Amino acid sequence: MIEQLIPPGMRSVLGPRMQVGMVVRDLEVATEFWAQHLGIGPWIAMKSSSADRRFVHRGAESPVEMELAFSYAGDTQLEIIAQTNDAPSPYKEFLDEGREGVHHLGFWPEDFEGSCSALRSAGFEELFALYLPDGSSNVTYYSSPAFIGLVVELAPMTPFRRKYMTAIEKLAQSWDGSHPLRRFGSREEFIASDDFRRVEGEGK
Repeated sequence: MIEQLIPPGMRSVLGPRMQVGMVVRDLEVATEFWAQHLGIGPWIAMKSSSADRRFVHRGAESPVEMELAFSYAGDTQLEIIAQTNDAPSPYKEFLDEGREGVHHLGFWPEDFEGSCSALRSAGFEELFALYLPDGSSNVTYYSSPAFIGLVVELAPMTPFRRKYMTAIEKLAQSWDGSHPLRRFGSREEFIASDDFRRVEGEGK
């Protein structure tokens, strides 16, 4: 029994929450489908995802530009990514293979560095990383063994990340079907929006 190999009280390497990340050619078409046919929304779109972060793909810096949209199905975050330039990236490689749809599984472990080390020890190979100006890693993607078949993303759950993610989850929980795609220039612009203030007010 595999349970007998796991020490009592051992924490999950990946953490308790998960994201399903999808890569598409047209963000608006994808979010509209999810909203109209699957009842998932609203989608909070960020026009610029780079901010002051550096993107490193397969060991080389790459000026990736992309638009992101987030929503929730229960407590699982859904992310849709549409790259807006031709810079080398895991997203471009995925699309160049003629694929669209589910690209990666994302997790926010309690011990980001420890979890990254655990994945490397298990045979995962770093594919892509985002770095903050201070040199710390903000997101890391790993290629996985063939029997997993998807990229695995790890990211530290910073207070800023928790702040906007929690608001998006609350918006999804109370969504009435209106305005299924809501575009913002950045995460900061979303935090300054009426949508954010409304759900923040509900929690007080």
